[in-house]
Amino acid sequence: MRNTILFLACILLCGISVMNAQYHQLTGVVTTAKDHRPIAYAHVGIPARGMGVVSNEVGAFTLNYPAAYAKDSLKVSCLGFKTYTIALSKVQQEDTLRIYLKPEVLELAEAMVKPHSDSGRAILREALKRLKKNYPSKMHQLNAFYREKAQSRDDYGYTRLMEGMVDIQDWGIDANPDRMRIRLNEYRKSNDLAKQSLGQRALGLMFGKKNNLYLILTQDPVRIHKHNERTVNEDGYVHNSRRYWLGEILKSPRSSVRLVDMTSYDGEWVYHIKFRFPGHYGALYINSEDYGIHHIDFYDAVDYQEILSYQKIDTSRVSELRKASLKDMKELIEDIHHEGKFANKLNVTYQKIGGKYYLSHIEWMTMGSLRKSKVEEGKTTFSYNFCSLMVNEVQPDKKEMEKVKPRQTLSRQEDTNDLRKQYNERFWRNYNVLLATPLENKVIRDLTFEESLEQQFKKNQ
Repeated sequence: MRNTILFLACILLCGISVMNAQYHQLTGVVTTAKDHRPIAYAHVGIPARGMGVVSNEVGAFTLNYPAAYAKDSLKVSCLGFKTYTIALSKVQQEDTLRIYLKPEVLELAEAMVKPHSDSGRAILREALKRLKKNYPSKMHQLNAFYREKAQSRDDYGYTRLMEGMVDIQDWGIDANPDRMRIRLNEYRKSNDLAKQSLGQRALGLMFGKKNNLYLILTQDPVRIHKHNERTVNEDGYVHNSRRYWLGEILKSPRSSVRLVDMTSYDGEWVYHIKFRFPGHYGALYINSEDYGIHHIDFYDAVDYQEILSYQKIDTSRVSELRKASLKDMKELIEDIHHEGKFANKLNVTYQKIGGKYYLSHIEWMTMGSLRKSKVEEGKTTFSYNFCSLMVNEVQPDKKEMEKVKPRQTLSRQEDTNDLRKQYNERFWRNYNVLLATPLENKVIRDLTFEESLEQQFKKNQ
C-alpha cells in the first residue's frame, strides 16, 4: 500500500512538473524611454505565433505562452513609437520586464509625400480600394476577451459588468458579417444595480433583444464596409444600415479629410489623417506602403451650432415657439453626450500577421437602455454601454482551428445581460488577457458596496 502511495505521489509530482514546464508567464510594463510614462494599448506579442496581448492603462501586461515558443522573439509595437524586439530566451528569468519605447514621428516637411488639399482623401480612397488585398478573405478564427460595462447617465455610476472568453469564426471581408459565429467558452457577470424602466421593457418587447458581442463586431468599419446598405431620403438625409461607414467620409460634400503628419508602427511609416463630417469626427492611421489601415478613432458628436449652420437657421428671426423647440433640441444634445463630449465612440486597432491585417482591439461606447433615475425620483434616464474586445490569438489556418459548430454558436437574439454560464473560478484566476486588463478602481467601488464581485459572479452563474 505504501509503495502504491509513493508511486502515485511521484506521478502527481511529475505531472505538476510537466504542467509547469508547458507554459511560461511574462509580466512587464511598457513606458516611454525619456520620462518613463506608461504607454497604454501597446501590442505585446509573439508575431510568429499570432499570439499577443495589449498593455493596460498603466502600461502593464501579462503574457502566458507555451514553453515550445521559447526560441521565438517578443515584439512590442505602438503607433508613434519605434518597435522593440527581444528574444524570449533573454527575458524568461526576469520578474518584471521593463520595456522603454522611443517616439518616432516624421514631420511632413521632411517627408517624400508633400501635403496638399486632397492628400487625405487620396490616401483614404486608395486604402478602401485595397481592403480585399490587405484584409483576410478566407475563413479565420479569433480568440478574444470581451468586457461590457454599463454606466448610468444620471450619476455616472457603474451598474453592471460582464466578461467572457470567446472564439469568433469569420469567413473574411467578402462574406456578410451576419455569417460570423461566436462560441462563448467562459462567461461571468455581476449583479445589475440599475432598475429597468417601463419604457425599456416595452422597447424590448417591440424590437427584441440585442447581443452586444455580435454588435461590437459589426461596428468594425473595415469589416462592414462592403456590406453597408445606403439610402437617401427626400430631404437628402443619408441612412446607413450600419452605424458607421468609412466611405461616407469621401461621399459627404461637407466633409474635411486632412493629412496631418506621419508616424510609425512596427518599423513602417504611417499616414495620420484627421476627418470631420456633420456630427462626426475622428482619425485614421494608414500604412504608407500597402495602405492598410492600422487604427481608427471615430466619435459621434452632434454639434448644436453645426445644425443651425447646416439648416441655415437664424435664431434671432424665428418665432418664440421655434426658439423653445430649438432650446429643447440643444438640451437633448447636451444630455446625451457622455461628459459633454460625444454620444458614441469607436476605437479600432488592427494587427498585421502574414501580410494580412486582422482585428486586434476594439472599444465601443454607445447609448444603452432606459433606466429609472437614482437622482430624480419618478424620472427616467439611460445608460452608456462600454464594450471592448481584445484579440489575443489569431488562427488563419482552417486545419488548425477548432471550428465553431452551429450548435455551439451564440444566438444573436440573446441579450448579453441574459447570458448565463457556470462560473469557472480557476480559469478566471489564471486568464492571460484578464491579468493584463484590470478593472478601474471606480468600477470596483461602484459595484461592490454590498458584496464582492467574486460573490456576485458565483450568484449569477
